[in-house]
Amino acid sequence: MARRSPFRLALPLLALAGGVFAAWSIASQPGTPPRAEPPAAPPRNPFPAAVAGLGEVEPASETIALGTDLAGLIAAVHVRAGEQVTAGAALVSLDDRRLRAAVAEAEAALTVVHANREEAAASLASAEAERRRATLDAERYRALVRGEVAASRQRLETAEAEARKAEANVTLARARIAAAEAAARQAEAALARARVDLDKTVLRAPIAGTVLRVNARPGEYAQPGAAEPLIVFGDLSVLHVRVQVDETDAPRLRGSGSSVAFLRGDGTRSAELAFVRIEPLARPKRFLSNAPGERVDTRVVEAIYRLAPEALPVQVGQMLDVFVEAAPRSAARSVWEVAGRD
Repeated sequence: MARRSPFRLALPLLALAGGVFAAWSIASQPGTPPRAEPPAAPPRNPFPAAVAGLGEVEPASETIALGTDLAGLIAAVHVRAGEQVTAGAALVSLDDRRLRAAVAEAEAALTVVHANREEAAASLASAEAERRRATLDAERYRALVRGEVAASRQRLETAEAEARKAEANVTLARARIAAAEAAARQAEAALARARVDLDKTVLRAPIAGTVLRVNARPGEYAQPGAAEPLIVFGDLSVLHVRVQVDETDAPRLRGSGSSVAFLRGDGTRSAELAFVRIEPLARPKRFLSNAPGERVDTRVVEAIYRLAPEALPVQVGQMLDVFVEAAPRSAARSVWEVAGRD
């Protein structure tokens, strides 16, 4: 009888041990882990039917990007971010030495032109006086010739020639006056242009408002049409929220409906918004909420709402989660009808 090898039992024993270990591991695992609470309460739709959108906080004046159409070194920056200024207040000054010299040169040129005009006026007065004298002389000689008084006909012809010459001198003097006046107007325009360029070296606040950002530093070179404005400015006395609504949901908007804005990341803090207007131009989507199923290849209609400045602790440019009371999908009406009616 053949002798059994002891290794033939090793494989079944190992399989049995593995099964026992697997059963023990499964049995020792804890039950279903408790559901973790979110770190912040998400916003909840307060309306039976609503349209959700992302809203960007902006000034009532919209954000004003201030630049310059003059190239030059920045000489001084007069404001800081967050500072409130009045309309016309100086914000940034460029180096104006070259333009001050241009103004002085234009003023000197205008002085010369005025002197030339006065000289031309004096020449005209002299020419008119000479014309009167020559005309009188010619008339006297004509009278003498008609009365058969001894008078040289040659002298008469000379007097008539002098009268014609005096008339030509008057015409020439008048032309010089006209040229001097034209030159004066040209010099005055050049001076006005130089003064305008000099005034543009100071960037001023277009309205009363708040400086939101300063991108200018003394010694930097300012260029016209730069990608980054020198000053970002706006009126924060009233805040607006620009809400993006997908074009598929836009017909459900109602200007008379309520709307609520929530702080992003804190669904417990909200404020009511007041409808202002609906922008007539649909735009490509700029902001993404990263919600499941969100479309990025769509256009949006922008609805503007008013937010009380103290209603929420927000800054310009901050994003809000907005719910706008809307008509049910079966009763949707055109957003343009609503905008036109309101």
